[in-house]
Amino acid sequence: MKKLIILINLFFSFFLYTGCTEEWTNYRIEDSFSPKNDIRAICFDQNGNLWAGTWAGVFEYVDGKWETRGPESYVETLFIADDNTKWAGLWGGGVYKSKDGIEWEKVKDASPTNSVNTISSDSKGSIWVGDWGGGAVNLNGQGEIDVNEKNGGVANLDGKHWIVYNDREVNLGDNSVVAITCDSQNRMWFGTYHGLSRYDKGTWILFNKENSLLPDDDVYSVTADSQGNIWIGTCNGLAQFDGTNWTIYKKENSGLVENLILAIAEDSYGKIWVGTNKGVSVFDGTKWKTYTTANSNLIDNRVQCIRVLENKVYIGTGKGISVVRE
Repeated sequence: MKKLIILINLFFSFFLYTGCTEEWTNYRIEDSFSPKNDIRAICFDQNGNLWAGTWAGVFEYVDGKWETRGPESYVETLFIADDNTKWAGLWGGGVYKSKDGIEWEKVKDASPTNSVNTISSDSKGSIWVGDWGGGAVNLNGQGEIDVNEKNGGVANLDGKHWIVYNDREVNLGDNSVVAITCDSQNRMWFGTYHGLSRYDKGTWILFNKENSLLPDDDVYSVTADSQGNIWIGTCNGLAQFDGTNWTIYKKENSGLVENLILAIAEDSYGKIWVGTNKGVSVFDGTKWKTYTTANSNLIDNRVQCIRVLENKVYIGTGKGISVVRE
């Protein structure tokens, strides 16, 4: 009887262990050192197909192989809208869009400087473009207007014409908008090199080191979680903001592997994944766990983007994509 109990305990211990073991899969678009493996954005279309924006173009993973899609250039950001339209933001190339992913057209009025950092949308499907800052923009949909003296920052497509916001006219941190997210109340959040801005029903509010507990004004990533919190990644730590209270996480006071935060995402279990230049740290609200090339199958420690689909976390790095199933 004693032996039977021991065997049962061993069985359940093995079951619990294997149930908690992560499964890793790595993808490289090209089996060599290549800018195609420099992953800047990860997206999924309505069919669940994996798309990647890289420093050498847009690619779709189809039937076990990568197919070239869209402009073959410096793709800084890729976004697939709810209507399945693909949006690509290029460094030095502006904004392109495509419905089918095959035929692409340039949206010449979407980027004031022709260099794009990020593309996102609000809860109503309106597209937002975060620009490097300044240049010419099509304000009314009928022709280009020279606004070099009014640096552009954020362009918003409302379905009819583009509206441009800049730091001379609104409380935008500066005109280099690096990150954009929309929260559950349809408020837009913009990460810049001079703080975090919030746009809510026509009102702009700027949060920076002078008026808040934001750990640094260089904001590289912003994400809204399912509990109504905003997570802000800076060059000097991670901030959690619930609209009133700030909680700051750094490697000095938490399990965060590094203070330079490049990407943030919430998984299907409510855990926060934080991508840094030295690996990815995961926070469940109480405990931290870090994955690096030394203790896991993470393909590279520089984590540039993170996306979640069901129970899989897709981690874009400078050397390819690592997928972990929990």
